[in-house]
Amino acid sequence: MKRLFFYGDKAVRAATDLLGSLEGFNPADYEKYSELEVALQEDGRFSVWGNLPNDADLLQDTKKDRDHAVQSVLAYADEIIED
Repeated sequence: MKRLFFYGDKAVRAATDLLGSLEGFNPADYEKYSELEVALQEDGRFSVWGNLPNDADLLQDTKKDRDHAVQSVLAYADEIIED
């Protein structure tokens, strides 16, 4: 599994790229997170978390990456950890 982390403006950019097609999406809703975390499974499924200083919100439950959205954000991840 890979865990991708995005900080600051990159967190909002990643949220837009990964979740922007959702109905009612508003980039400003994601500014409150200190980081955005993407958990990428070896089989191509991924989930998205909005991390706060003492908590985390599941923004997208694990699903197959049919649109290769994770590949589009991989290049500007601030940190990548392989578990």
